[in-house]
Amino acid sequence: MKKHLLALMMVFGGLLINAQNIYTGQSLEQNRKYWASNNRYYLIFQNDGNLVLYNRAGASMWDAKTNNKGVRAVFQEDGNLVVYTPGNGVAFSSNTNGRRAERLTVQDDGNLVIYNGSNPLWASKSDLKNGGRNNGFGRGNGNVNTGHRFRKGEKVFSPNGNYYLGFQNDGNLVLSYDSGDVIWAAGTDNKGSRAEFQADGNLVVYDSYNKPVWSSNTSRRGANKLSVQNDGNLVIYGDYTPLWSSGTNR
Repeated sequence: MKKHLLALMMVFGGLLINAQNIYTGQSLEQNRKYWASNNRYYLIFQNDGNLVLYNRAGASMWDAKTNNKGVRAVFQEDGNLVVYTPGNGVAFSSNTNGRRAERLTVQDDGNLVIYNGSNPLWASKSDLKNGGRNNGFGRGNGNVNTGHRFRKGEKVFSPNGNYYLGFQNDGNLVLSYDSGDVIWAAGTDNKGSRAEFQADGNLVVYDSYNKPVWSSNTSRRGANKLSVQNDGNLVIYGDYTPLWSSGTNR
């Protein structure tokens, strides 16, 4: 009996010690709390389908906004953290597939981070949370690199947090004040199905038939960065040379 009890204690002790790391290929158990090693923060895939990072007091630090949508949460073999809908659609994605991600970590500082070795690929940036400004890691400086595909509802904030670029649920690509007031829009509402800052340097919004409904016309001009700037301007750069802008600098 004592041997069995000791074995159980070792199993649960191991789970508590290692719960801050979730590894590729692992599904998140619904309603299980994945604690940081200091037991001050935890990640949970709730019964309502939302993936949420809480502090110990029960305050939400970050969430995937998948409540009433998500039925399955997986840190996939390809390194992507995904919450799926009942029809196997994607309600949330960290967009880290193909980047050799190894582990998802609930950190002692209240940040949820995906790593390749010691290199962070994505984070909830919950330590910078202010009015819902939760940028993916590497976009907290307002920059998006070529090859990035925007998911609907995603927001990329300027470094000062005063402006953001968002691909709205209605299919419009919009630059707004942090209050939500629109500064510039691609005019693709009720048309856009996906938006991508392509590998060729072109920022494009496509419809459901895969036809472009808006484009920055910057393909093959050496573009490598899309920036949401502190002055309220949205700019595509080739190194330090501006190739296109929304013309909304304040």
